[in-house]
Amino acid sequence: MKMRNTAVVAALTVALGLGIASTQGASKVSIWTDFKGGELAWFTAAAKAFEATPAAKGAKLELTSVILGETRDKFIQAAPKGEGPDLIATIPHDQIGEFVTAGVLEPMTKYLDAKTKSDTQASAIDAFNYKGKLFGLPMWSEAVAVVYNKKLIKSIPSNWEAFIAAAQKLTNPEKQEFGFLAPIGIQYHMNGIYRAFGAYVFGKNKDGSLNPQDIGLATEGAVKAAQTINDLRFKYKLIPEGTENPDLEKDLFTKGKVAMWLTGPWDMSAVKDAKIDYGIGLLPKPTGATKPWSPFIGVRGLVMNAYSKNKDVAAAFAQYLISKESQISLNQEGGRLPISKSALAQLKGDPTVKGFGAASAAGIAMPNIAEMGSVWGPWGDALNLSIKTANPDFADLHKKAVAAILGAINKK
Repeated sequence: MKMRNTAVVAALTVALGLGIASTQGASKVSIWTDFKGGELAWFTAAAKAFEATPAAKGAKLELTSVILGETRDKFIQAAPKGEGPDLIATIPHDQIGEFVTAGVLEPMTKYLDAKTKSDTQASAIDAFNYKGKLFGLPMWSEAVAVVYNKKLIKSIPSNWEAFIAAAQKLTNPEKQEFGFLAPIGIQYHMNGIYRAFGAYVFGKNKDGSLNPQDIGLATEGAVKAAQTINDLRFKYKLIPEGTENPDLEKDLFTKGKVAMWLTGPWDMSAVKDAKIDYGIGLLPKPTGATKPWSPFIGVRGLVMNAYSKNKDVAAAFAQYLISKESQISLNQEGGRLPISKSALAQLKGDPTVKGFGAASAAGIAMPNIAEMGSVWGPWGDALNLSIKTANPDFADLHKKAVAAILGAINKK
């Protein structure tokens, strides 16, 4: 069900920064969100609908848009001062460790009832578990996959050589036409290639827990992965400098200029709005890789401020948002992949659910330990330097990245 009517737009206008209009004397529950576009309109309408339920206890929800990349630092600083939101919608599960370590999250085990728990994928619940406690209610899962335009290519070639050849045939930069585009400077998107060559973020201890002292991003496999990513630009001439920008790629794909594009379900609302006849599949195993392509799985969920004075209403709204009905509605708006088993069963014929579901099944969950926050920056620096020129010293770049990661981890 699409919620893009005039009433929703009006509510959205009020919601941004100012909060949904409230009646005098009614309590306010503050919500931070990184939803945008049609999904933000959906979220605003969901908030209005919740306000009319008994669970809201007459409270009004005050919505504030906060950029995802700024949420962590702002929240950690604001929460202890009583200035943060009551609820955040949503955060990636890999940030849980840092939030818990900072002492700003409320455990939410008691807010996940038995019926909802049994209907929720166990892997999604596990993603928000940290040291035996549940610190968030999962709302959807996500992984990147190859979205393709059926008008330009009938299917994704099953092996790397054929994939590259098909992409090259469809590439003409002078006409802004591309056979394959991907955000090759973003670690999250490129993890599948790193893992295919045997690289990893954290090794494991004998008990199966993650070992933050064992960083596998400077291995021989990591070097080969970086070379493969570099080849996409400099050897095969598929992704010219500048075209790795995700927003530019979305613009080109929705204009029918790109045959295959590595992205996630967050972009499917734009693809659907552009009326592209699309399919979704997996990136082939790169030549020389030891394992199949395996992307990061992210789980997004709702977390509650440990200092909140409105925990009951905030938790009730979180429960409202993770219901089967809400997950189906959000999927239809933006293509998000539900973690409700019954919702997935109802949507089994949906190509977005099927395609990104296959990518999630092939992937691995992002680590949620606090040390993960020290990984992204140095890894990103190494990756971006790896695509800046043809054949740089990949080994040196990645060794320096690992040294920086360990240095940051061991300072804490």
